[in-house]
Amino acid sequence: MFKDPSTIWIEVLVLIAAISFVALVLGRYIYKKIHHIPTGDCACHHINKKKILKQYHKGKL
Repeated sequence: MFKDPSTIWIEVLVLIAAISFVALVLGRYIYKKIHHIPTGDCACHHINKKKILKQYHKGKL
């Protein structure tokens, strides 16, 4: 790593891309936790639960 002067800029770009990807994933997870948005397995059922409860309260189920 960083031995050939002609490829240093490629290695730096790869490092920046990898670090920004990890920061994006962690930032999104922290944002969801702060705003009490479901994460993990419960995230896909969150929207369906609201629809089902709305239909239940309207008496359509």
